[in-house]
Amino acid sequence: MAVAPPFLHTKADIILRSSDGVDFRVITLFLKLASSSFDSIIQQAAQSNQIEGDLPVVPVVENHRVLDIWLRFCYPSTLAEDPPLHEFEDIIPVLEAARKYSLKPLEHKVRQALKSHMEKEPLRCFAIAMRAQLDIEVTLAAKYTLRQSLIPESVPEIDLITAKQLLTLLTYHQRCSKSLQSLGADLSWITSSYPNVNATEYQWIISGSCGCESSSRFLLNSQRPLKWWSDYMEKSLVSLHDKPSGHTVLMGVGDAVRGVRTIGCSRCCSNILVNMTGFAELFSRKVDTLTAKVHLDMLTLTRGWMKQGVSWDKKGGKGGKKKK
Repeated sequence: MAVAPPFLHTKADIILRSSDGVDFRVITLFLKLASSSFDSIIQQAAQSNQIEGDLPVVPVVENHRVLDIWLRFCYPSTLAEDPPLHEFEDIIPVLEAARKYSLKPLEHKVRQALKSHMEKEPLRCFAIAMRAQLDIEVTLAAKYTLRQSLIPESVPEIDLITAKQLLTLLTYHQRCSKSLQSLGADLSWITSSYPNVNATEYQWIISGSCGCESSSRFLLNSQRPLKWWSDYMEKSLVSLHDKPSGHTVLMGVGDAVRGVRTIGCSRCCSNILVNMTGFAELFSRKVDTLTAKVHLDMLTLTRGWMKQGVSWDKKGGKGGKKKK
């Protein structure tokens, strides 16, 4: 397999051979500048009996993908571009290499890469963060899972966590859902945000100023709101039971606005996008405030972390225990 040009440099003074047999011709000065932890590799080179051309060969445990990433990080940007970290399968082995060679900035970069995936793949990120023992990322990923259903789809990384850890996550999700049950019954969080019931920013919710149908499902300061607003609330409350996140109520704004415009009422259509967006943001903040009071059981999740020694295979699954 061909390696990138930076690792074919004529000034190289050592060859690092990956676990899958790919040779990287490396300038050791860059390794020394990146971390003193590379001293052991350089010492091995001096004692190596393996010679390729006129360069000593030092085998390393990392595969060629991981080796390419952390070498790019060590090299100056004029010779090698910043390492890409787009693939889930790279995160744990690169993080392990960063820790092994004391590359703190690379570890930070890996953690940022993991965070960048959380919005779309929170469960995968949660499993990886658990295996990598990243407590901040575990908590953040758990919050992002609230945007998804209680029973998630299976992901390749699910084998990285135990049944107890998955149950802890699902219990957290369920408790967050329960924390929102009072939102539809007690609307004081809405009325307290509009203290003046005659204010124009409040009246767009209340029926009576136009011919649109009202609803008896909710009461706001003893006043009936418009049916289309009540429909939005009902749909949002149902969705929150399955996806207890402020993000959930924001996703329903577009349908509500389109529904009002379909009705064609000039009063309701006036500033509907601004009004509904503002209300949904208020609703979203209230949801997130309530779920923030629900604590993820980190004690259960992190029990035994220091005892774990599980490697990561190329398929993204769980490997065997590391040899000591």
